[in-house]
Amino acid sequence: MLKKALEFKSKSTIEREQVRLLREMVCYASKNSPFYKNVLRKTKIKYSDIKSMQSLATLPLTKKEQLQKYNNSFYCVDKREIADIVATTGTTGEPVFIVLTKHDLQRLALNEVYSFSCAGATANDIFHLAVTVDNLFMAGIAYYLGIIELGAGVYRAGMHNIKRQILLLQKLKPTGIMTVPSFLLQLGKEIMEGGGNPLSLSVKKALLVGDSIRDQDFRLSGIGELLQKTWPLDLYSTFGNSEAAISYCECKFKHGGHEHSDLIITEIIDENGNVVPDGAMGELVLTTLQTRGMPLLRYCTGDITFKITKPCACGRNSSRIGPIMGRKAHMLKYRGTKVYPKAIENAIASIDGVYNYVIEAFTGDDLSDKVVIKVGSKKRSESFKRLLSAQIAARARVVPILKFASIGEVYSLQSDNGKNRKPKTFIDHRNATTK
Repeated sequence: MLKKALEFKSKSTIEREQVRLLREMVCYASKNSPFYKNVLRKTKIKYSDIKSMQSLATLPLTKKEQLQKYNNSFYCVDKREIADIVATTGTTGEPVFIVLTKHDLQRLALNEVYSFSCAGATANDIFHLAVTVDNLFMAGIAYYLGIIELGAGVYRAGMHNIKRQILLLQKLKPTGIMTVPSFLLQLGKEIMEGGGNPLSLSVKKALLVGDSIRDQDFRLSGIGELLQKTWPLDLYSTFGNSEAAISYCECKFKHGGHEHSDLIITEIIDENGNVVPDGAMGELVLTTLQTRGMPLLRYCTGDITFKITKPCACGRNSSRIGPIMGRKAHMLKYRGTKVYPKAIENAIASIDGVYNYVIEAFTGDDLSDKVVIKVGSKKRSESFKRLLSAQIAARARVVPILKFASIGEVYSLQSDNGKNRKPKTFIDHRNATTK
């Protein structure tokens, strides 16, 4: 199957196939999506106008706000064709509900076959799936379907009860684990605190989603370094987008997440909506291919990264994206420096003694951004505070206000007393009150 995958074909073959699939997608969306039918009629763009990859830039951008406001108008199928419904977390406004047909679920599984294969997974593997598989999350069902389609084994451990997780790892002897970096770190620490050695387990590799484990230069980030010290597995960073029902995964060379070119087209744009050159930082824009329930044309994700188009040493000629540097809406202007909370998180995560944390942004009296970090830790000395400040300054180039808090207090802030489906490490108060 992999030898026939589009990403292994020549650049010219990939582009030719993507243009064909894009033309089909524009045709399908213009006929079946009320939103795109209206938008494309106003812009007078027809599917027959799509003749090359350069034609992509003539299509209008789709904003997150439009998707939130006109959610149902993006649907291309009636209720009889809906097989599953998933939702975004709603961390940047109202959650978006995505409808999936049986065809879309097959596409979702194929995407993960590609991704897990990037990480060297085979039918001989068994995966410990430690991600949320309920509550309308797409990730859990995507990985589950993909692993089965690949021919590998999987069991759904979820993301709770650490002691049971360890018991399952010991009893079922998986070769791989799929989870978020912070949970893998918790698992490793719990094993060590119980007198065990994580390396004594059968797990050899980890595919990690949610937060990147690499910096812009592809070196391990703070949490990546801490993971390697705690549980030195073969680590693979992945990035997924629920709205586009897609994910990117590193290969063994770990120099960017691979685009699965028959399922998605990747662009990076600047603040004016113009496509930027290779390697330049900008907003990730996605156009779905072969979707039926809710196609998206040039969807602005709000995620900041960069694109690499040169062929990879693994033999894939598809485009790649770099680590996600942060959310466009979360960019901070702190004492004349532009910084994303993710850079601060990467700095904090590498420090032993930090159990949890929350970064809070406020509008200061001078209307500039004010950044406060509440750190949950048993260490609260001035020397530890200086260490934290120095580490943040070295990696993120800023020194925010640091405050120590109890681990329970920080957890309550992250979860908003249990209201958040996904714990937040960044809380933006800038559009609320001045503090």
